[in-house]
Amino acid sequence: MARAVRRLCTLLAAAEAVVLAAFAAEAPTEKLDSSVDRTDPNFVTASLLVFGPGDELFSCVGHACIRLECPHFKLDYCFSYESERAVERLPKFFAGKLKMGLFAIPTDEFLKEYVEGGRGLRQYKMNLPPAVKQRLWKIMDDKAAEGANLPYDYNKRGCAKSAYLCIMDALRDVQVERAPWVETNAPTRREKFCELLKDTHPWNIFFLNAIVGTETDNVEEVVVPRDLLASLRKVRVEGVPVITDEGTELLPIKSLSHPSVVTPKVVAWLLVVLAVCCFIVKCRAIDCFFVAFQALAGSLFVYLVSSSGLPTSCWNWLIVPFNPLPLVFWHWRRWWAWPFVAVLLAWEAFMLLSPHQLTDPAYLVVVLAYVIFYAKVARKG
Repeated sequence: MARAVRRLCTLLAAAEAVVLAAFAAEAPTEKLDSSVDRTDPNFVTASLLVFGPGDELFSCVGHACIRLECPHFKLDYCFSYESERAVERLPKFFAGKLKMGLFAIPTDEFLKEYVEGGRGLRQYKMNLPPAVKQRLWKIMDDKAAEGANLPYDYNKRGCAKSAYLCIMDALRDVQVERAPWVETNAPTRREKFCELLKDTHPWNIFFLNAIVGTETDNVEEVVVPRDLLASLRKVRVEGVPVITDEGTELLPIKSLSHPSVVTPKVVAWLLVVLAVCCFIVKCRAIDCFFVAFQALAGSLFVYLVSSSGLPTSCWNWLIVPFNPLPLVFWHWRRWWAWPFVAVLLAWEAFMLLSPHQLTDPAYLVVVLAYVIFYAKVARKG
């Protein structure tokens, strides 16, 4: 997500007055400017902007927004769904209490954020009738006037899906044809995220799997910006595809290179080595570390599943190997250690044999370390 939210509120007030004056449905055209031809296809131009991935977890799948321009009134705005910064409000984020909303941002101001971040940008012209483009502007302006008043929900209100719904709303009174979407063998949300994250920072996918649950294993047509682009290419308005061009590069794409020795898999295998050492040499400190880490991680997962309002956290398979119960019942470990080892092995098998990717492979290695650790606990009591 872009970082401009805090300074957009002041821009919004001024922009709203200008846009409403120019595009309010009830305002007679001749009172604004008798020379204006609102049926001119170039009176308003509408474009889809697709940004490349960023380094942060919540920007590494890219970003999409809608750009609307009116050369006659010298208006050029990007309408973008933005949220409060999660990294600055982690407690609110994990509680599911962040806010988001649609903002109307002058294009020059909006693009500065992406220039500084080195993210690429392509612009795709949308072939929409003049009346539809003006209606789209009115719809998005009304939403922008409401400010950031929506609960942050990357599952139901992601940038791509929100932009898609706004476009479909503007097309409600127009003849629209869509190529059928085939769900068979379509990737799930989790699979799409994992594919897009493979070239970003290696810890992104690890943390993503920690905070999202099985709701991300559903299948939807529009999830990420590239889905929005592909879907609009299949939509025809009055016989004309909404997007036909290959896009214009507005900002160059810079390769994201994240060489790092300390990756999740490296750390996970170090835990395996530590568990083997613990199996051979008795060390109370290592025992405490394994149990404490499991309890802390488990407490987070229990909170996300049971109490948090964070989207897609109603169930997470990681709660099986990571939960605070081993710490709570540590005194009786000789009775449950072997059964718990069996549960961990069954969990590993389920993850490996699952028909689609359910978690990051690094977690499989971490759980292997706990299999070794609890086998030692069961053996030595």
